[in-house]
Amino acid sequence: MRTERLTIPSNRRTGMSLIELTMSVMVMGIFAAIAMPIYSDSLLKYRSEVAAQRILQDLTQAQQLARLSNSNRTITFDATTNSYTVSGLTSLNRPGAAYSVPLDQSPYSVVITSLVNIAQPSLQVTPLTLTFDRFGTPDRGISLVVRAGDKSKQIDVAPVTGRTSVQ
Repeated sequence: MRTERLTIPSNRRTGMSLIELTMSVMVMGIFAAIAMPIYSDSLLKYRSEVAAQRILQDLTQAQQLARLSNSNRTITFDATTNSYTVSGLTSLNRPGAAYSVPLDQSPYSVVITSLVNIAQPSLQVTPLTLTFDRFGTPDRGISLVVRAGDKSKQIDVAPVTGRTSVQ
């Protein structure tokens, strides 16, 4: 008995042609070109929001610590170095050092574009000091604007109540 084997034609392709590969790369390039501006915009928005929330939390903490310790707490904002320090607190990552937040470094990468005393809005002073007394009342109202690219957030401290807000 004789058996015949079926032969499969050898002209079947096993890979991709150069044209198919080029088309795939072009489609991926188009997707990347569409996605990059959206990603960049969301990254700038994220940075400004996170920096504003960090400042807001530190203001609230300083106000609460002033009430709890029955002593003054001072926050000093410096627009030239894009940073701020809180008196009476130690750094979380450098024991013995003062609590300081550099806003122009990662993860924030923002700049302080406006730093004004609400009582004198035409006068921009740097560094600007905000002191909470033992009752948590600020000595002045301030308005602070941080910016990452074209995205900015404004942090306000009310002069009498000390209420903080982000816009």
